[in-house]
Amino acid sequence: MKNKKLFAALLSVAALNPEGFTVSAHTLQPMEKGYAVAMSETQNSFGNAGLQRVIDFVTNSKTANAFGGWLDSKTGLFYWDAVTIVTDFDTAKRLGRANGQIAIFDLENLKEIRL
Repeated sequence: MKNKKLFAALLSVAALNPEGFTVSAHTLQPMEKGYAVAMSETQNSFGNAGLQRVIDFVTNSKTANAFGGWLDSKTGLFYWDAVTIVTDFDTAKRLGRANGQIAIFDLENLKEIRL
């Protein structure tokens, strides 16, 4: 998928999922199992520039395998994230801490897990 098409597709995914989403970097299909861990390299990515930053990172990453987005209801900011999905809970916690995250997300149970 070319960058412009990917950019437009992710904007569409976000429009259809205004509260948040996590989709495969390869298929853009929703990720439904595992633990989502945001990568520190794309921390605080907002707006079109933030989305482009996330796309560039995931495209060139050997570890990020998904795109994420979520709305912070307190600030009204929509965050874009490069995400790594892992299946092992302990690995997810370690990776989350290594990336300076406050929480990881359990995709199967749709539950935030504070670190």
